[in-house]
Amino acid sequence: MKSALFIHRKPPHSSLATRETLDAALASAAFGVDTALLFVDDGVFQLRKQQNPDAAQLKRTAPMFEALDLYGVEQRFVCAKSLRQRGMTTADLIIPVQAVDATEIRALFARFDHLLSF
Repeated sequence: MKSALFIHRKPPHSSLATRETLDAALASAAFGVDTALLFVDDGVFQLRKQQNPDAAQLKRTAPMFEALDLYGVEQRFVCAKSLRQRGMTTADLIIPVQAVDATEIRALFARFDHLLSF
């Protein structure tokens, strides 16, 4: 079975990238691909609780993140350094994730067949 790691780097609600990446990840998982998500840099803001996308006139992505378990996307990682640099912890996030360091991120890159960065 193929595997795919979707890497989220952009802040939420700055474009349609967050929603489109989530759509692609959910579709990937629905077709039986071993799918995981990694949030790095400003991508960690995508998971922050109590977001308000109304100002950007975009739809809320929180329900999509909450649906990840339904699609079997249980591997969710966040860069620990990116969280720290932005004054956040995993308690500030809308879904459970595993915080990983640089060594663990390199191991993720080696483990997955496809890396998709947005």
